[in-house]
Amino acid sequence: MKKPPVDVRQLLTATATSLLATFQESAASARPDHKGNPREAHVRRFLRERLPPKWGVTRGHIFNGDTTSAEFDVLVYDVLNCPSWTLEMGEDPRRLVPLQAVIGVIEIKSTLNDATLSEAVEKLAEFDAMVAQGEYKGLFSFKPFRHVFAYRLDPKATFDGWGSPARVLTRYAGARCHPDGVFILDDSFTVLDRGNGIARSFAITRGLTVDEARNDGWDVANEEIRRTVECDWSYCNDYFVTAARDGLLLLAFLTFVLEAASQYTPQDVDYADAFCRWGGPQLGGLLDFADTNLPPVRLEE
Repeated sequence: MKKPPVDVRQLLTATATSLLATFQESAASARPDHKGNPREAHVRRFLRERLPPKWGVTRGHIFNGDTTSAEFDVLVYDVLNCPSWTLEMGEDPRRLVPLQAVIGVIEIKSTLNDATLSEAVEKLAEFDAMVAQGEYKGLFSFKPFRHVFAYRLDPKATFDGWGSPARVLTRYAGARCHPDGVFILDDSFTVLDRGNGIARSFAITRGLTVDEARNDGWDVANEEIRRTVECDWSYCNDYFVTAARDGLLLLAFLTFVLEAASQYTPQDVDYADAFCRWGGPQLGGLLDFADTNLPPVRLEE
């Protein structure tokens, strides 16, 4: 067989190698931010260079009214339609992004263990609370995705005795938040059993489309049937886990981000109103425009 001009599989493997090189290089630094910042920036760059330009990729805070969130490692947002507020100079600045323009959030961890997964889940739970507030006000027709990305899995992690992220994040384990996906570069990816979660997992590992994976034997159907039978929460079937590393894991990560983001449609909101809420007396605004201390003005006849 003639060698193709571009070997995409080798390209994916090389990209994963580049990510892992960043992980190793930053490990030489003593300060936590010198370790974490390059690793987070590399994931943002990976997405920014591959997602359509209509979707922005940044780090920063989400605002709703005059309330702002904690900083998220990755915000995917509607860059074409929404204004944002840049908070600093540089090639990869933090930004303030309106809640209604957020397509998804991703928390990045160097090593996934009990503590780092718990930190990520707490951040994503805060985001869920903001989205719930927006839904209450009738603003959302779209559910933003929430992912966790990690470079490596801590082999000593017990995940509160449940043994894996896929189990500790289930309803049965009492998880506060249920991320849509957990992607670990040296181990596996875990996705919610929702929509095409199972079928796409099979499709990625077999190099097929979702429809082809569903028609390629009974594996997908049998897995879905098994989960229908095992419907009690105690089976911990909220997630589907697929072993994958390096290039295949990166492909899964990109694919699930693409699928979730493709469901987004620009929200019917007035972004001028979104910024208008930043005003008020604290910024020098007036509650009463009738200023009785001003002298009358005589007009010439």
